[in-house]
Amino acid sequence: MDEELIGRLVKEAKELAAETESAREALLSAARRRQEAILALKAAGLSVRGIAARLGTSPSVIQTSLATAIARHPATARREERFPYELHVLLAAKFHEQPERLRSIAKSNIQKMRETPRAAIAEGWLNRWEEILELSVDEIEQEMLKDTDEGRDMRQISPFAGALDNTERMVAMKKAQLLAAR
Repeated sequence: MDEELIGRLVKEAKELAAETESAREALLSAARRRQEAILALKAAGLSVRGIAARLGTSPSVIQTSLATAIARHPATARREERFPYELHVLLAAKFHEQPERLRSIAKSNIQKMRETPRAAIAEGWLNRWEEILELSVDEIEQEMLKDTDEGRDMRQISPFAGALDNTERMVAMKKAQLLAAR
């Protein structure tokens, strides 16, 4: 077989594989955001049947989505960690819709935060946030939601003040309360 043809076919196969992987990641990201939205609806007080009726699906699909979303959340007993985590879940979803707006808010807030003298460790966290803001939206989401000591610390000095409205903050609080009961 012609080496040039083989080269073109290999190149095409690699490009299609990359496109397929990208599409798969986008679908997984959309599915995670949908599951979080369903969890927010549950936290807002809707029943499983009510959510299913509004979304035009079956209660079993809603139950599965809820179970998946809940399992993805870290099991923490401390409210101080649970509420910031839920705020960042909402921020991560918002990043997919308005990445430049959220980056701008965070960079402006970091600049303001640097005007106040801080301990060296806090300065390190601000530096880390600046690094995170340069990543892709999916990577930002991963960093924001890490269930590690660093992730929990970073959420305590979050630069996203003003990015969520009061209604969104209330949703995060209700989700944190719902998850605390598990």
